[in-house]
Amino acid sequence: MSLYKKIFILVLFSITISQASTVELFNSLGYSKDYTQALKYAKKENKPMMLVISTKTCPWCRKLEQQVLKRKNINKQVQNDFIGVPIEKDRDIYPTKFKPKIVPTIVFVNPKDESVIHTSYGYKPKKEFSILLKEVLEEYKKVTK
Repeated sequence: MSLYKKIFILVLFSITISQASTVELFNSLGYSKDYTQALKYAKKENKPMMLVISTKTCPWCRKLEQQVLKRKNINKQVQNDFIGVPIEKDRDIYPTKFKPKIVPTIVFVNPKDESVIHTSYGYKPKKEFSILLKEVLEEYKKVTK
């Protein structure tokens, strides 16, 4: 087997393992698996949606997942105040108006009319992300009074 074939197989295997662990992570954090189901649930619970848009080959996406979203205090904020939805940018079915040019992108959506409350681009450290969650929740409360 040539060196290029070995490298290709290794890269393919790494991507597959990374994708599987990302799915497991979001399942363990209690995120919804599907945009349409999440939208219905968000309307019922009167909570904004938090779309976490990434790609399987994005290192900054993995960093956001592992160093921010996985943290207990951050996940508690998300579970209490939002409906989290992981989205694979080029694979999952979701409204194209939310499709970003860069990843990771977090789009906060008002479930009543699917309008964007706020969009956050790139990696944010956990303190900054926690503040962002509070600010978005306050904005959501203002527009839904």
